[in-house]
Amino acid sequence: MKRTAKLCLLFLLQLWITTGCWNLKEPDQLSYVTGNGLDLTKDGKLEASTLIVVPTGVASGGELSGGEKNQSFHVISATGTNVTEAIVNIQAKLSRVVFQGHREIFLIGQRMAEHGIGETIDPFLRNAQSHLQSLIYVVKNRNAKDVFSDEPMFEPYISTALEKEQTALGFKPYLARELIADTMSDGTQPLLPAVSLNSTKHFSYSGSAILNKDDGVKLVGFLNRKESYYATWITDRLTNFTLTSYVPKGDGNVSLRLEKLGRRIRVKKVDERIQADIHLIGEGTIIENNTKLDPSKRKDLLLIQDELGHKTQKSAKLLVKKVQNKYKMDIFGLGESVHQQYPQKWKTLKRNWAKTFPTVDVSVKVDLQINDPGITNSSSNKP
Repeated sequence: MKRTAKLCLLFLLQLWITTGCWNLKEPDQLSYVTGNGLDLTKDGKLEASTLIVVPTGVASGGELSGGEKNQSFHVISATGTNVTEAIVNIQAKLSRVVFQGHREIFLIGQRMAEHGIGETIDPFLRNAQSHLQSLIYVVKNRNAKDVFSDEPMFEPYISTALEKEQTALGFKPYLARELIADTMSDGTQPLLPAVSLNSTKHFSYSGSAILNKDDGVKLVGFLNRKESYYATWITDRLTNFTLTSYVPKGDGNVSLRLEKLGRRIRVKKVDERIQADIHLIGEGTIIENNTKLDPSKRKDLLLIQDELGHKTQKSAKLLVKKVQNKYKMDIFGLGESVHQQYPQKWKTLKRNWAKTFPTVDVSVKVDLQINDPGITNSSSNKP
C-alpha cells in the first residue's frame, strides 16, 4: 500500500509538470471551484463537496440593489461509492462544467481522515486541473462541508479567509505539494493544520493534525494551538509567535512578540545510537509588561529574557516527549536530518525509523533575544 501510494504521488508530480493549458471552454461555460472537501458519511459513503464561486455575488460586494445580500458562493455536495462517482454526481447538479484550476483549499473531515486519505484524495490531486498550491486542512470534529457553509466576516468566501487567518497567526501555509513531499519522504510524517467550528458555527484555527503516511495516511491525533506553535517552530514553518509567561522575580507576566524565528537540528551517533539536538532561536519585542521589573535596565531585561527562554524550552521539550511517547510519529523531520547528515547510516535506519524515532534521545535548547523593551520601560505594577 505504501509503495502504491508513493508511485501514484510520483505520477501526480510528473503530470503537474507536463500539463499545459488544455481547457478550451469559454468562461461562462465553467463553474469555478475555490474549495474541495471530502467526508465519510455515517453509513460509510464518500461525500465530496465543492465551494463554487458565484461571480455576480463577488462583483457586487455581496449586496443587491435593494440591500438584500447576494451570496458569493454555493456549496454543492454529493455521495458516491468512490470519489469519482461522487464528483460525477456533483456535476449532475450543475449546468456548467466543474473547473478546479483555481482551487485554493482542500478540506478533510475528521471521520474521513480517521479512515485514511491515501487513496481517496488521489483523484482530486490527479486531476489535470488540480492546483498543487491548494492549502490543505483537517476539520476537527466536523465535516468539511460544514466549514464551507461558514460566511466569513471580511472575505467573500471561506477559502480566502482560512488562508489569511493562518498567515495572521504566524503559520506558513501548508500546500498540497508539501503533503505529497511528506508522504513520499522516508524521514517525516505529515502535520496538517486543523480547523474547527466554534459555538457560533464560525471557523477557527484549532491546532494541527498528525497523519500516518505508513498506514493509509490516517489521522493519528491532534496537537492544540499552543503545541502547534512549538511544532511548526521546530519544522521551520512559523513566521511569528507571541509568548506570555509569568516571571516570579517580577511578580507579574510579560508578553514577548517574536518576529525573527529560526531553528537548527543536528544529529549525532553515540555508541551507534542516534541523538538529536534541536536549537530554537527567536528575536522580538516586549509588548506588555505587568511585572515590577524595568526592561530598560539590562539586569531586568536579561532576567525576563532568561525566564521566558526557560519556560519556552520546557514547553518545547514536553511537546517532543509527548509526540514520541503518545503518537510515535516523526512530525519534526528528524529522520530527514539523519538522512542528510549520515546518508550511509540512514540506509539501515530508514526501514525501521517508525520504531526508532520514539527511542531517539532529543535535547531542546531555546535562545531568546529581546531587541526592544517596548515603548514604556516600566510597568504600572512597579511600586
